[in-house]
Amino acid sequence: MVPLDLRATAIAAVLSVLADQTTATCPSRFSWENDVLTKEAIDSTNNTELFDFGPIVGTAASSKIIGGLPRPRCKTFPGDALWPSNSVWNLFNLTLGGALIQTVPLAAPCYDGWPQYDAAQCEYVKTNWNRPQLHVDDPTSAMLPLWQGRTCMPSDHPSQLFDNCTLGGYASYSVAVTQVSQIQLAINFARATNIRLVVKNTGHDFADKSMGAGSLSIWTHKLKNIQYIPNYTCNGHSGPAFKLGSGVETEEVYQAAEVNNVTVVGGECRTVGMAGGYIAGGGHSPMSSLVGMGADQVLSLDIVLPNGRFVTASQTSYPDLFWALRGGGGSTYGVVTSVTVKAYPQIPVSTLGFTFGTSPNVTADTFWAGVETYTSYFDTFTAAGAYGYWLVVNIGPGQFFFSMNPLWGGNMTLAQFQPLVQPFLDDLADLGIPIDPVWNEYPSLYQAHSGTFPPENVGGADNRAASRLFPRDNFVNPTKRNETMAAVRYAVEAGGILIGYNTRAATNPAVNQTNSVNPAWRETTGFFILAAAWPADASTAVIQAQSNTLTNDWMARWRQVSPGAGSYLSEGDINEPNWQQSFYGSHYPRLLQLKKKYDPTGLFYAHTAVGSEDWEVEGQLPSLPTQNGRLCKKL
Repeated sequence: MVPLDLRATAIAAVLSVLADQTTATCPSRFSWENDVLTKEAIDSTNNTELFDFGPIVGTAASSKIIGGLPRPRCKTFPGDALWPSNSVWNLFNLTLGGALIQTVPLAAPCYDGWPQYDAAQCEYVKTNWNRPQLHVDDPTSAMLPLWQGRTCMPSDHPSQLFDNCTLGGYASYSVAVTQVSQIQLAINFARATNIRLVVKNTGHDFADKSMGAGSLSIWTHKLKNIQYIPNYTCNGHSGPAFKLGSGVETEEVYQAAEVNNVTVVGGECRTVGMAGGYIAGGGHSPMSSLVGMGADQVLSLDIVLPNGRFVTASQTSYPDLFWALRGGGGSTYGVVTSVTVKAYPQIPVSTLGFTFGTSPNVTADTFWAGVETYTSYFDTFTAAGAYGYWLVVNIGPGQFFFSMNPLWGGNMTLAQFQPLVQPFLDDLADLGIPIDPVWNEYPSLYQAHSGTFPPENVGGADNRAASRLFPRDNFVNPTKRNETMAAVRYAVEAGGILIGYNTRAATNPAVNQTNSVNPAWRETTGFFILAAAWPADASTAVIQAQSNTLTNDWMARWRQVSPGAGSYLSEGDINEPNWQQSFYGSHYPRLLQLKKKYDPTGLFYAHTAVGSEDWEVEGQLPSLPTQNGRLCKKL
């Protein structure tokens, strides 16, 4: 049975789906995408300098900002002489139709120095701080306050650095966009005034790419339209598809697919924005072992470019941009307003959940033999279309715990799934590892996803993570498997928390997989995330030390046993060495070339995004970069 506790936004999305079912060739744009900025409209504001379009792509970029001044090395920052006056911000807000929001940090109601001080609202924020929807629904907050600078967490939170609340890495202003013209105005305004520009969808990225002190943020959360197209025929593709506004979240897409008896490739986390960093980063999914990455499913995208122009990227229109937007990273080439993705027939899903751990009868060596036994089945399981989401934690000296959450058999009944998995369970039994398996069969992906994946827990500043895409050979070759698991065990024994995915990016001739997804994804069957943790009230020095250990000790060993492999840029190490190769692989030179083509002045910046090596945020601590400093061109 479909759970009834669905958010109002998800219900509204489904109602939109039911109303918008169509048969289409290339789908029309959403109504709010037809509200496009024109040169005539810009001229009518009598403020052409503030809102004019940038140069045509491929022509020389302007070296000037408003007033004909040379473009400075650093972005204009609050307190600077060139920072817009209140009257200019008011004019901007008027031009936007009242969509400009001056940032009030989510936890400001907990501090009596803010006009928004409110004890009851503070208590609500405290109670819900670890729930992702609180941060998704806020124009500037993100899931990981560590990179914001911990300058405004709830007042009694042990990770809060100061007794007062300041903006830190939060944007100064946000535009709550509901029309394409507002995105265009925001981009043109930021370019003209030399203000840092960031984009926030849901705020899930491990590097807080939606953060930036002194910035203007484009908030796409309200772009919630979902259109189901039963017979999409365009650019050589024919079949069912969905057109999604960029504010649509994974759970909303899964529910819409459920209503229409189809399946859509989406993320594991319920609140990830599908058309934001998920597809831009590649997008792994419980469906990936069957049909490939989220980015592989894209049929077209609508996007506002850094020059303020609104275009469609597809196989036939801006094909180079179409290639880059499917895996080459977010906050880089513009602001995606909507995306059209392929849909598949509805499929059954069978799942298995279980746990095991050390005990008087299961030694640490036996425990790790059990984990390694599981990895020996990685190739078998993914070749069959299965997927595994699992966890290993150190619960004390020489004591460990494994949890499968779940092992997932896409397009399999239990009668098909159980014989696939049983040899692995028999091997665990032969090792003397007891488990109590919990089997389930669901009629659809949405019901399986709702019934098996645990809820997300966010908002903490007591850990950070890194990741590695281990190639198939690391688990098929017994020698490499032993070396790999020795490196993994070392990190967990030292206190690391392991979150593992047994998945692959399946080859799928039904979609266009010629895109910029990190080539390492095409070789992997094991995507491992490793988190380093510290006490919530740890000193900055302790956090720096743990952060350094994660990157330069634990992950160094993982890199050593997987030379030339890579990492997932949306869930990667903020301090990743040689990040260009790790996150983008052999695609990086072309991605950088396209960055210079479409964004020659570097209007869009995000940490470890393409082209970010040319920039730096001032005032950073070693191993602990935040976004609460001024953004400047490197000298």
